[in-house]
Amino acid sequence: MTTTTFTPGRIGQPVAFGGVLRSEWIKLLSLRSTYWSLAAAFVLSVGVSTLAAFAIGGLAQPEGAELTIPVGQIGATGLFLTQLVFGVLGAIAITGEYSTGMIRSTFTAVPTRTPALLAKSLVLFVVAFVVGLVTLVVSTAAGALVFSALGQSLSFDEFGAEIALPLLGGALYLGLLTVFALAVGAMVRAGAGAIAIVLGILLVIPSVLAAIPVEWVQEGGRYMLSTAGMGLSNALAIDADFWRNLIVTVAWPVVALLGAIGVVLKRDA
Repeated sequence: MTTTTFTPGRIGQPVAFGGVLRSEWIKLLSLRSTYWSLAAAFVLSVGVSTLAAFAIGGLAQPEGAELTIPVGQIGATGLFLTQLVFGVLGAIAITGEYSTGMIRSTFTAVPTRTPALLAKSLVLFVVAFVVGLVTLVVSTAAGALVFSALGQSLSFDEFGAEIALPLLGGALYLGLLTVFALAVGAMVRAGAGAIAIVLGILLVIPSVLAAIPVEWVQEGGRYMLSTAGMGLSNALAIDADFWRNLIVTVAWPVVALLGAIGVVLKRDA
């Protein structure tokens, strides 16, 4: 009597990184929460920038004085609220998969896990950067129109650093912030907890540090993610402050993403 021995083998082909990217792109754009979050961010940014232009432009000036505001900074006035929406979007982009159990299917298709997390981060960054840039451009245009209609002067000679830096810096900050929130969500795996941590880092900790009248504490506050990111959105020149803000803004999501990869590799889905 003979015995047949079956040797286990791989079924199908390994999933390439391009395939993982397409999968994550489809998943992100198939969620209604993505569109609602981006729409809310757009409305908040444009609305706050328009109201701020009305408020600032309507201020009474001393006789002979003239109020001038850099046109590139008008759109950044709504970023304080817009950043919160992008932070929430990044957190729920992955915690939603943990809550529904879809993350098991993701890691089954990509057993090494790291490419899946990197693909999520890249897709989310691109979407947040592009939508953030469009939002800031529209917000800047709306605020500038209101400001000009009120008879105030805008600091604008030609398209240069004073316009490009705030727009690109603000969009870059929103993209990196979303990746940071995604990394926090991957480590925490709970939507409410991830959102609480992200909002605490964006709002609570900087406010506490700013309220402590100690020089080294005040200096440390400059290295918070929201402080550096808002600094990018208000940059008018490439100087020492610009480079510090850029490095800090990039460092936060990079460190968080490395931590998320370590946690995801060691923990069951």
